[in-house]
Amino acid sequence: MPHIELRDLAPDTTDAAFEAVRSSSSAWSRARFDDRAAFDAWLADDAVSAHAIVQDDGVVGVAAAMDVDGDREVLLAVSPDADPEAPTEALRMITVHEAERPLYACVASDDEPSHDVLARLGFVEHGRDGADVVYVLPPTLE
Repeated sequence: MPHIELRDLAPDTTDAAFEAVRSSSSAWSRARFDDRAAFDAWLADDAVSAHAIVQDDGVVGVAAAMDVDGDREVLLAVSPDADPEAPTEALRMITVHEAERPLYACVASDDEPSHDVLARLGFVEHGRDGADVVYVLPPTLE
């Protein structure tokens, strides 16, 4: 597997991150943007903590956490050119970075690859929101 890491989004990586999000087949409802202006506005929101997913030396997506209705939610958008393990590794990294639990994720019901990635990391189905499935990574007992 290639080297995967999360980096803070910086002016020199924002263009590549936006292109990776646009090329993503992401069905994570909050990772879809109509245009660059919407993406930039989303990044500027204080409730959003976004990171570039870097594979070797190239940006292949975005991993983020944000406040949604009082809960912390994570999302991914990964280019189809990324290594198949990049989404799992990026999600693992963002869940480590976002240590507070519970942590939520929301994906389209027909996005089987995303359901698999979430399950690998311990997320469980929490409920439905229209055509989306809401997952939660519950607190662990110490």
